[in-house]
Amino acid sequence: MMNNIKKLHFFLVVALMSMFALPGLSLAAEGPVVSVDWLAKNLQKKDLVLLDVGAFTHYENGHIPGAIKAFGPWQTMNDKFVGFMMPDVEVLAQMLRDFGVNNDSLVVVYDEGVTVKDTEKSARALWTLHAMGHDRVAILDGGFAAWDVAENPITTAVTISTPGNFKAAFKAAKVATLAEVKSKIGSSKVVFVDTRIPEEHFGHEKVSHIKRFGHLPGARLWPDKYMTNAGVDFAPSYLKDIEELKQMAVGVGIPADKNVEIITFSNHGKSAAMGYFVLHDILGYKNVKIYDGSLLEYAPEKGLPMETNSWGYKTM
Repeated sequence: MMNNIKKLHFFLVVALMSMFALPGLSLAAEGPVVSVDWLAKNLQKKDLVLLDVGAFTHYENGHIPGAIKAFGPWQTMNDKFVGFMMPDVEVLAQMLRDFGVNNDSLVVVYDEGVTVKDTEKSARALWTLHAMGHDRVAILDGGFAAWDVAENPITTAVTISTPGNFKAAFKAAKVATLAEVKSKIGSSKVVFVDTRIPEEHFGHEKVSHIKRFGHLPGARLWPDKYMTNAGVDFAPSYLKDIEELKQMAVGVGIPADKNVEIITFSNHGKSAAMGYFVLHDILGYKNVKIYDGSLLEYAPEKGLPMETNSWGYKTM
């Protein structure tokens, strides 16, 4: 009986690790978020690819040893010069190979780690890798700021990567298009989540290049700045505790059904990536995608509805 219990425990552990450790690989992440302690212990592992997605100048002023300078391009204008979207799949695949990514690599991404705007960069990179068919990705909690606060080593030496063998297996289900959004607005089966600040959601403010005020009809408001502790007591941009994130999800009107279809959006699709990361990777929602063009693409379209001064709850 005891042997059977031990066997069951072993297989449960293997199942929990399977998302982040492939058969035959010694390196396994703690989960979709890794701590600076974990990274410090595993920095020299051959299966690890560490990507610094912060600004070029920040990398040059000091970065984590072994990190690849990987600021971008994670987004670019589309062929109609509308929207700030994911580049062509093969362009991204070549970029990832240049960064040293193999199909079996564990990729850890990090950013400056000071504000949620920094963390958005890592979330966008993670979502892009997922869309490219690479699921073994984790974000360094607190980014470079957390690494620095812990007094871990820093270098200015540029890391030269060995080209990887990454091949893309694009997952269209990770990306919502304008046509898809148009067809699903008003559907009771789809939840739209706006990750911008309340002033933009309600239409009291907008950035200059977004053509109209407001949000997609029925969208729930969950600003990504509420998802981290950035700036609290001068702390790095650590993710909120999972229980607090669960409470917020309930509070903003996200259904409990983990299979519900969720489409996140923002101005340019960057803060929307934070919504994707928290909902999909932290809270376990299985059917989450980003409207990649977001309002930069949607708002100029004449005849498409936008709402101001309203809560998404009215469609629940």
